[in-house]
Amino acid sequence: MSDLISSTSYVRKTIEDLRERKKLAREVEAALAEKLAKDAEEKKQKSDARISAKLARLSGVEAPAVKEPEPEPVEAKEEVAAEGEPVIKKAPKKAAAKKPIEQTEEE
Repeated sequence: MSDLISSTSYVRKTIEDLRERKKLAREVEAALAEKLAKDAEEKKQKSDARISAKLARLSGVEAPAVKEPEPEPVEAKEEVAAEGEPVIKKAPKKAAAKKPIEQTEEE
């Protein structure tokens, strides 16, 4: 990749922001792939345990004890705004004002 140098600060800032976003996207993809691999391994272990228990029952042997992994505690994540970005909260919508009924002189 050739290094492009721009003379304007906003173009350099844009390029730097794009690089940062790509870096974050790669980190997210790597974490997702790791999580999918871990989930697949756990699923395979559970499946193998069920199969071995069934085979043991069919052969008349006492089934081996199935060791269930303890679930990891899940921590609640708070929403954190990125630096430099203001948090914008939308105001509730107001009901439209109804037009008054015009009274005619005939009444």
